[in-house]
Amino acid sequence: MRGPIAARVEALAAKAGYEVTWLGPIPRNRILADLQDGRVACTPNVIKTPDREAHFKFTEPLFPGTEWLVITRKGADWIKGYPTFESLIRDPARVYGNMLGASKGPALDRLAAEEASHVRPIRGTPADLVKMVAAGHIDYTIVSGPDDARNAALSAGVDPGDLVITHFPELSAVGAGRIMCAQTVGDDLIAAFDRALAGAH
Repeated sequence: MRGPIAARVEALAAKAGYEVTWLGPIPRNRILADLQDGRVACTPNVIKTPDREAHFKFTEPLFPGTEWLVITRKGADWIKGYPTFESLIRDPARVYGNMLGASKGPALDRLAAEEASHVRPIRGTPADLVKMVAAGHIDYTIVSGPDDARNAALSAGVDPGDLVITHFPELSAVGAGRIMCAQTVGDDLIAAFDRALAGAH
């Protein structure tokens, strides 16, 4: 695994006295199943929801906050007609690509569930979603911040200039990504990462 999230986790692990061994790429839903069974220890950049908190352990947030951004293809001027993200996701004429198994926080997850008829669940990574937007298979998706948008585009072999980022104020700091670990992981590891995070901001 490469990119800003991997670099952040590796730096925190070194500070906490641990070494990271990355597995993958693995689809998000399989990661969740492996965590549930204790076959995988942890996964980074996951939003804590009440359901997940009941089954897994979480560190403090990896970054101060997440600003969700909507990605469309260049030339998709129709997005300017939506004053809010809710008005966009409630329009059945627009297909939203939602990464399977990846929470965007309770409010956005609920909206996606309510509008399931035009929400396309996609197995894979943010790069897969960006590739589908660029190819016109879906109208839009959400990524966590401009760096993630650029990295996903480059990973997908898509020119970032061929994408348009739209910011809806209601999506600011919806949820912050954390390291999510299996119940088999000791509390001392979580505490060590939290101490490293406290010294890192």
